[in-house]
This record gives sequence, C-alpha cells and structure tokens, in this order.
Amino acid sequence: MVIFNTSKRYYLNGIDWVMAALDRLNIKQTGLGNHSQLVLVLKGYIDKTKLAQRIALILSENLFFKGSTRRAWHLAPYWAPEQHNFDPKDIRYFNLESDNKTNIAGAMEENLDLVLQKCAKTPFQDDKTLLGFDLIHCNDHSYLIMRFTHKMFDARGAERLLEYILDEKSPYIQYDLPSQNAQLNAWKSRFLSGQRINRFLRSIYSKKINVAQTFNIHNNNETGPITNKLGSSASFQADKHHYFHYYTLSDNQTLAIDDNAIKKAGYLMNGIFILSCVAKSFDSLLKKKKRSGNMLIPINVDMRKTKFGSEKIFFNSVSFMLFNVKQGLSITDYIKNLKTQFIDQVKNKIPHHFINASLLMRIMPLNLLSWFMNLRMKKNPCSFSFSYIAEQAFNLRSVQGLEVKNLFHMPLVPVDPGIGVFFTRFNKKLNMVISCYDNTLSKQECACLQENIISKMIPGPVNGKI
Repeated sequence: MVIFNTSKRYYLNGIDWVMAALDRLNIKQTGLGNHSQLVLVLKGYIDKTKLAQRIALILSENLFFKGSTRRAWHLAPYWAPEQHNFDPKDIRYFNLESDNKTNIAGAMEENLDLVLQKCAKTPFQDDKTLLGFDLIHCNDHSYLIMRFTHKMFDARGAERLLEYILDEKSPYIQYDLPSQNAQLNAWKSRFLSGQRINRFLRSIYSKKINVAQTFNIHNNNETGPITNKLGSSASFQADKHHYFHYYTLSDNQTLAIDDNAIKKAGYLMNGIFILSCVAKSFDSLLKKKKRSGNMLIPINVDMRKTKFGSEKIFFNSVSFMLFNVKQGLSITDYIKNLKTQFIDQVKNKIPHHFINASLLMRIMPLNLLSWFMNLRMKKNPCSFSFSYIAEQAFNLRSVQGLEVKNLFHMPLVPVDPGIGVFFTRFNKKLNMVISCYDNTLSKQECACLQENIISKMIPGPVNGKI
C-alpha cells in the first residue's frame, strides 16, 4: 500500500465524503447545497473597491476557490482543484442608506435582515465554486459576507480563511491545499469502528423509542423567483422557505451565561449547559405542539486544537456525537443526563469511531450515498441539530482601519431534521442562530423559541444587537 501514500493529492476523508453527499442531498431537495455564511461586522464603511481587489488577489493566486471531486484508479476519492481568477465584479454590493432623512432605524434594520437572509440562501455560481462574497453598507456599519461550502470548509476553517484574506498587515504567504494519503490501510480498525458505531446507534435508536419532531402538518411547497424589494440588480433564487433568527448577547450577558454554566454544569461544560437550556426549550415547544417522544440531538464536534496551522483550514476537521433525552425533565436533570452521555461518548471515543468508520463509506458514489443518508435520516430521525463552537479562529481587531465589532454564522440546516440551533463565540460575545424551514416552525414559533432559550441561559430581560 506504500504506493498509495506517495501522491501529493488530498484524498478526502470519510467526513469530507459525507459532507459532499449531504450537499448533493440538499441540492436535490431544496436547490441549495450544504453551505453557510460568515457575517463580519465592521464599524464604518469599508472601501468596496479596495476590498474587492484584495479578495481577487488572494483567490486568483490560490487553488481553493474552485474544484471538484474525482476518483483515483484505486477508487479513493480525491480533490481536484482548479486555477481560476476571481472577478471583483462578482462581489455583490448593497447600500441600505436612505436619502430620506426621516427613514427610521427600524426600517433600515428590517432591510438589513432581509438582505442577510437572502444572501445566506443564495446558491453558488456553479457546482465547482466554493466561495461567494457580498458587502452591505448600513447605518455606519459594514457587513462583509463570505459564503462557503462544507465540501471544502467547516466553520472554524472558514473563519481562519477569512482572516487570511483580510489581513493585509501580515506578509503575503501563498497557502497551498494540504495533501493527504488515500488511507487504504488499517481495514480491521475501520470495520471495528463501524461495529462500535452500529452498536452505539442501536442503543440510541431503540425500537421502543419514539422520536419527537417539530414538523408542522402544513408544508408550503411554493417555489419561484424571489423579488428583491431593495431595488438591487442582484437576483435571488427561490429560498424554499428557509429562514434564520440570529441574536448576539452582550459581554455582560455572555459572562452571566458562563458563570451559570460553571455553577450548574461544571468547569468546561458550557456547551452542555447551553444544550440543556435548548433541550428544555424544545421540551416546552413539543409539549405545546402535542408531540410526544424522546429528543434525539446530533451535535458537531470540532477536532482541532485552539490554535491550528494553515493545513487545517481546508476540508472538515469535525466529528459527531448523538444524545438521547426524555421530555419533561428539569434543566438540572437535563444537565446531569447530557453530561453523563457526553462523558461516556468521550470515554468510548465515539467521535473518533465516527471519523474512522466513515472512511469505509467512500466506496459509495455520491448519488448513492446521498440516497442512503436520506433513507437513514427518515428511518432514524432527529429532533433538532445543535452546535457550540467555543473557540473563534478569526482574531483581527481591525480591517482597513475599521474596528471589528462581531463575527457570526448563518448556516443552512439540512432538510432533516429541518431545524438547528447553533452557537459561536466572538471575543466576549456569544452569538446564537436558529436555522429552520417553515414546515418545522413558523416564524412566530421560532422567535418564541429563541426568547425561551435565552431566558433559560440567563433569566431576566434580554436585549441583543448584532
């Protein structure tokens, strides 16, 4: 097998292949792939021409703007990058300032939200394009958007890439894509990990367990072009009725949440505390909707260290955990239950076994794997997705001399389970976004869920701003 390790190609790992299959599945069902967007908030108006030139400089000299998957003669899939120049004209620009002096701030914020929502639901130019950029000027702030596909980047990798693109103070170093061998060895280890994962999933999905979901009876399947009410020449595709509720907690509110987490869940258990608050909020919601059953919750686990090199920017350095909790528990009991499951899964190396076993799935063509995943998600459903990223990877304090105020994520959630609650941190702030389709929750229900979660993390009145 030594011959397989001599190539300088990047052979996709199992998680990369799963993400590519999930992208195919999402495109087939919604017209949108498995992608996300970063929103960088700057104080003041960034020079859009200078910004476009900087992005074009970085992307036109590197190989991470376009690419696709191929198979080698031994059938292992690898990444085939393409050299392609980035056109600065591809950066869409939205000026939401009004000449009308009587324009109130509320209307401006409503327009800002509309553009952020539409940008997040914009498909890439083609299947090979991996990044997209938009810029919004509104109320003396710049909102720089970077859309990215999970075929090439995960959340923290994308943050680090954005820092590299914007950091004009550091010496310019051309980033190369990493190389990785085909990993066509250690078959016994892969199969043993597969057995461990199968046993784990059977224990989670007992025949006696009914999984509670938030799906509404109605499902609006209306499609068609979305009219841009802002008068921009940019066109948006049908969004399949996906929407976001995003919220940023203040420094003091985030500190209060951290204190509550230590008191109620223990040191380094912030994620478990927040997940417990989310689970309790879904518990109340499911009770109102008269949906009985256990809550099954998949979560993403970032496998990097706090600091990582450029080779870890690209592709997926994540794994998974899966939690099973009953409805009707108190937050204290949710914390105890979820903490026990978390410790057991870490002890039994479940995230490692997911990574190792997933290498066996690369033999399946993407269309077949996406069909198989769709079948499994319907047979073994989940209640909602969850993610808590405790460490940021973007650390610039300013861009073009403008202060960096915030950086938050707006990820598209897969059609199944159709709703996810995601948390990221930036400096001393905690950002939360609920990403969902309207066949899971109405916008009003989603807004109530957001308020309920925040009230459980930090009791009392809350006021957050992006």
